[in-house]
Amino acid sequence: MLLFSIYCAGQTSMHTEISRIDLPKDYVLKNGNVKEIIVTRQVNPGQDFTYSEKINYTFPESAIVRLKRYKDSELESTREFSFDTLNRVLKNTVRFKHKALGWRTSKYETVYGEKTKDLKILNQDGTLNYTMRVILNEYSNPVEIRTLNINNQLTGLSTAEYDYKNNQFIYKVYREDGSIVLNKTDFFRKDFEIKRNDFGDLTEFYWPTSSSNIKYLVKYKYDKQGNWTILKKIQIDGKKKKITETKTRKIKYLKN
Repeated sequence: MLLFSIYCAGQTSMHTEISRIDLPKDYVLKNGNVKEIIVTRQVNPGQDFTYSEKINYTFPESAIVRLKRYKDSELESTREFSFDTLNRVLKNTVRFKHKALGWRTSKYETVYGEKTKDLKILNQDGTLNYTMRVILNEYSNPVEIRTLNINNQLTGLSTAEYDYKNNQFIYKVYREDGSIVLNKTDFFRKDFEIKRNDFGDLTEFYWPTSSSNIKYLVKYKYDKQGNWTILKKIQIDGKKKKITETKTRKIKYLKN
């Protein structure tokens, strides 16, 4: 059984882990105490396809976030999650609206080690269904993703072997019996971050798994507390510039 080919809320893959970009999180403030955050997001990923969404964040406790996500004004999903002191998501419950099946719920939690990340996919009653264990190398790049059943037995495996000098990695996916079902060489740029601003936010980067020289600029506006209120992502392809994403963030602060 190849669990890596099945995607649902909470699952991960080698390319997902490799391509994580450290852009600011919507629910994180650098300064101030928050009551509510409303994010409006407009996305233009390519061609003539565009969409917009609004996300409403509330904070019932200091380390718990609840959100409602609206796409084109219709409620699409709700989510509640907890996070640690590094703002990493821990326990997560997602309700999403499936076109044919109606509202569905998925639960998962993440346990972080020094060079591991265990993504535990849970049943509806909170018991463990299976675990996806991400193993990182000294550069914090993923080298293995193991799928483990409730008895900690290996049921799926994917690996990445990096050739940093030549900007590539060998990606392999194994069957449960150990045979290889996929073996391919993909591009990977280890030093994909280019610049950060005085606030520590990423302002210029390459897409990690793209061999093109397309760059992305990120422009911010900040409020008096030093928290971003506008984030604009711009794709630069030679002399061509295109805005691919714009986010505005309305922050309601708690009064002292």
